[in-house]
Amino acid sequence: MTQVTESLTVLEAVGVYAGSLRPKDGEQTEAHKQLLRFVSWCGSERRISEIAPSEIGEYSDQSNGGTQSAERLQEVKKFLAFASKQGLTEHNLARHLRIRKARSRAKLSGEDERRATVIELTPEGHENLAAELEDLKAQRGPIAAQIRSAAADKDVRENVPLEAAREHLGQVESRILEIENTLTAAVVVDPSARKRSIIQVGSRVWLKDLSSGRETQYTVVSASEAKPLEGKVSDESPVGKAVIQRREGDEVQVQTPRGSVKYSILKVS
Repeated sequence: MTQVTESLTVLEAVGVYAGSLRPKDGEQTEAHKQLLRFVSWCGSERRISEIAPSEIGEYSDQSNGGTQSAERLQEVKKFLAFASKQGLTEHNLARHLRIRKARSRAKLSGEDERRATVIELTPEGHENLAAELEDLKAQRGPIAAQIRSAAADKDVRENVPLEAAREHLGQVESRILEIENTLTAAVVVDPSARKRSIIQVGSRVWLKDLSSGRETQYTVVSASEAKPLEGKVSDESPVGKAVIQRREGDEVQVQTPRGSVKYSILKVS
């Protein structure tokens, strides 16, 4: 286990811990969010064996002050206890995590007032992201096992399998965080309940290049759903920005790598 202690970063250790959990519905997502806050504070690439007890105390002092803070610290405390039990840290850092009762509503509201950007998703896009998230979470356990197996090799300096497994886990955890943040801020749009005459996320649009006469068809989606080769353009792309909230018959100017192109909106559905 000494090799694991010397090799795992904070993010990787969280990945190993998450892979060992079998929580009830909804619990894993929330626990993961709280732990990733801790990862961000420590630094994802930092070795967990380098974290000092005094730093955990400092994290406690900065995080205490509300019901949400207490819940967050409880999740971190469970993780630190796991890390100690697995030999990932020299000290049981969980003992240095002080959790105080909520001080005041004012501090709680300050934590709650962080506004998340609303992301509009089509029903298909939401379903695809949710399925991808479940698939990624299922990969945690096997990757954690790969890390433990590779770390058993005493020569960690030239341990290619260990480095590959660590990199894979980092990529998986990063994508999980990205999807969870997207789904948390997401609003699923119902194309059938919207005014079809106005272009919004989920609208299908037919455009005509007024210079060449070429006609193209796009579906406007969120950035997380964009697949240009399949005709799905982001509402943040040049075409998406130009047509959003416009109507059939409007003419729009789009800035492209080959210059400015003028389109006529032929049809919206």
